[in-house]
Amino acid sequence: MSRMTAIRAAQAADIPAIRSMQERSMRVLGGKHYAPDNIAAFVEQFGTMDFAVVGEGHFLVATDQHGHLLGSGGWSRLAPGYQRGSGAASPPRDIATVRGVFVDPAAARNGIGAAIMRHAEADAAKHGISMLRLTATLSGVALYQALGYRETARRAIELGENLSFGCVDMEKPLEKRAASQPGGELLISQS
Repeated sequence: MSRMTAIRAAQAADIPAIRSMQERSMRVLGGKHYAPDNIAAFVEQFGTMDFAVVGEGHFLVATDQHGHLLGSGGWSRLAPGYQRGSGAASPPRDIATVRGVFVDPAAARNGIGAAIMRHAEADAAKHGISMLRLTATLSGVALYQALGYRETARRAIELGENLSFGCVDMEKPLEKRAASQPGGELLISQS
């Protein structure tokens, strides 16, 4: 797999590649923590993300020098599909949810997820977000802990037919700061 060379805002044209990469990541990287039936039921009921978040402008993709997608992630004020209908009150406008953070299995453990999260956090802070919350898959908990997110609850999303999907709710307060190069391609480099 090639090295990551850019993190940029996702476009509607990226959605098929994002979906494919995320589902592959869920099966391969998530497969170390979940049974195949649990993954299949979760993806069938909820997908890997609500692609409306791409239109909000805060969803990012990491690419290599050939433009191939290596990872995705961002933040949104929209409630994730697995939380809709839960009866929970909408959070204040300065609290947002991290969404759709996945890395292609062939590029995993190379800092791509952390780089996407750093860019997403900077963008969220620039837009007045003071707290990011997320629901981590079991395979993602270590990444978020390393980035300073703290666990607030462990729970299981019930999928029916005696299937459930374990996850960890986490959050992190953000410092107000300006994002570098807002709106365009955010070039990064890796040695």
